[in-house]
Amino acid sequence: MNRRTLLKYAAALGAAELVQPAWAREAPLRVVVPFPPGGGTDVLGRVIAASLEPALNRPVIVENKPGASGMLGADYTANGAKDGGILLFAGLVPSVRYYARPPEDVLKQLAPVCPIARSPYMVAVNADVPAKTMKELVEQAKARPQDLTFGTPGNATPQHIATELMQAACGIDMLHVPYRGTGPMMTDLLGGQIQLVVATVAAVEPYLKSGRLRVLAVTSAERLPKYPDIPTIAESGYQGFSAQIQFGTYCAAGTPTDIIAALNQGVNRALQTEDVRRKLGEQGFTPTGGPPEALQAALLSEIREVAALVKSGKVKVDL
Repeated sequence: MNRRTLLKYAAALGAAELVQPAWAREAPLRVVVPFPPGGGTDVLGRVIAASLEPALNRPVIVENKPGASGMLGADYTANGAKDGGILLFAGLVPSVRYYARPPEDVLKQLAPVCPIARSPYMVAVNADVPAKTMKELVEQAKARPQDLTFGTPGNATPQHIATELMQAACGIDMLHVPYRGTGPMMTDLLGGQIQLVVATVAAVEPYLKSGRLRVLAVTSAERLPKYPDIPTIAESGYQGFSAQIQFGTYCAAGTPTDIIAALNQGVNRALQTEDVRRKLGEQGFTPTGGPPEALQAALLSEIREVAALVKSGKVKVDL
């Protein structure tokens, strides 16, 4: 959704008074981030949460509930009261369990509220890895299959899916090391315990000047304006591959539609503030926004697309 469309949508929402029941004025909204502090989801969630207080005229508290590749935070939200008091910030598919079930099952547990933002990934390696380009990395990986290790924030997370798709496009086979979040994953990359990550700009950028890692490519279709010297994977010789992570907000399924509409309006208002757009841009995110139906359609589409990868055995979903 481009900014003109989003502004038009936000203006339409603004024409009606924000639905705000008594509970919304009294109880704090709990924003749930299903990963530890320090990762892209946490950064994004905290930026949006800070602007939700004035947008909703309601106190907001951020709670990190990491574990099981996002499943604990998703379950916490799904099992919470159906009153809009808990708002989950997560990737497009908020829990790995949905990859192995009929796509519509997610809607029985979580109600989409609002698309938030999208971001490409960076392919980053520890500075001790000899490869200076994607081509050299692929040559190294092909020469010694399973010798290179790559980390992810957890099994079947969007980063894991993107890395497996990249491996398929490049014809390589690296060893997967899952973590409980982006923070510990990046710590081990810098320390040399793993050699590679496919991670968001927000996760990689703080370490670019340290000399302890090196970015070989970005997964977007075009180079990033902020980093024009970093090639895309397609430019590196592997056509047809691009990937990005998308984020959205969810509440418990069964929450009344007027409450979902109020939360959606508040999130869209927050996304239109210059401060939020500037901070998200600095972290490599592109704000999206829109109606709940847009998030629902994107969510169901991604689940269907990834189901084939799960069935192939490359990604194991622990239910």
